[in-house]
Amino acid sequence: MQLHVKIIMTEIRDTGANSQLIGTLPDGCRMCIKGKKSVLFLTGECDKDCFYCPLSEQRKGTKKMWINEKEVKKDTDIIDEIKKCSSTGVGITGGEPLIDIDKFCHYVTLLKTEFGAHFHIHAYTTKIDLTADDIKKLNRSGLDALRFHIFNIDRLQKIKDLAEFKIGIEIPLIPGYEKTLKRLIKDAEGIIDYMNLNELEYSDTNCERMEKQGFELKEYEDYAVKGSVELGQDLLEYAAKNTKDISVHLCTASTKYDYQYWNRMKHRAENIRQPWETVTEQGLIRKGVILGNFGTMILKPDTYTEKNSRIETTVKNAKRAAKKGLDAAIVLSMPTDDSFDFELTPLDKKGRPKE
Repeated sequence: MQLHVKIIMTEIRDTGANSQLIGTLPDGCRMCIKGKKSVLFLTGECDKDCFYCPLSEQRKGTKKMWINEKEVKKDTDIIDEIKKCSSTGVGITGGEPLIDIDKFCHYVTLLKTEFGAHFHIHAYTTKIDLTADDIKKLNRSGLDALRFHIFNIDRLQKIKDLAEFKIGIEIPLIPGYEKTLKRLIKDAEGIIDYMNLNELEYSDTNCERMEKQGFELKEYEDYAVKGSVELGQDLLEYAAKNTKDISVHLCTASTKYDYQYWNRMKHRAENIRQPWETVTEQGLIRKGVILGNFGTMILKPDTYTEKNSRIETTVKNAKRAAKKGLDAAIVLSMPTDDSFDFELTPLDKKGRPKE
């Protein structure tokens, strides 16, 4: 007699943000997709040397801190940036953010005190050798979740037993690591609260080492690794068929760039825009500019500012200025702290974009 075994498969769902999951999407990821999470870069120092590390030369190995795109000079810089982005949570990263536990806990406590207990804080770490005293400090700080960058669960159960915060694993999807990652999924079930699988990405600083490992760019994209997402989809199917109680999220490069980043840009743009500026659907700030202070002669009060050796005003005023023979343009600028011009379109004497 032939026996037929029915395999019960957990549902794989789309998040609506170019990512997929089984189980429950972590709180930090929910905020991330909506652009409601800021990123606190605590340090560029790290005792690991991962070949795929994407950190820029500006940050890698330094003690500098950043909150999103703004370099932190004082604690109030962090508070101000979070408010400008309407963030409801923060992800703390590095480098290795737990290289100095006391510094780390200072910032967790600072943010919880400023924004309240409901303000969600998670962090990323490779530090699996946390002591009992370290974990007590993290518990007292109010940390909500700690995401470990590890490929085996050694010591993780001991941390889980002492932690009052959620435990996750977040790792890159490295083609060729399929067996290791499947074993990790099986071993981690029942220990962790969730697992995030991130599409492996190229950067200016890791590309040489990535190429030496034999990785290629995905076709039509200049930052994602060929075969990485496909590995993630295979692992989701494996987890759906072979586990009963684990949440796994496949986060693509598109999720991070098209949703996390640009949704945060939209929130910041709406919060910082001046009365003469508008926000595009993408999240850029649109305005008119007139070169030369004499442009103020044709403008009404409260419709402009003098900035960067030019007059910044409405698009309508820029077109009026161009018709009067002044040097004018339409600008799309980034709503980041440095507010650089993303695109500048000169206007002709009829107030139309120059060809």
